Amino acid sequence: MLSRFWNFFVFLILSVITLGIYPLYFIVTRQQEMVELLKEIRDK
Repeated sequence: MLSRFWNFFVFLILSVITLGIYPLYFIVTRQQEMVELLKEIRDK
């Protein structure tokens, strides 16, 4: 029974970490794409 609680606890921790990292990754990559597009437009 303790094993089930431990697995659930690990699952919760990993879920929180993943849900915390993904939005940051999304924002950073989105900004990089925006900068590249603006540079391309500027250089034309």
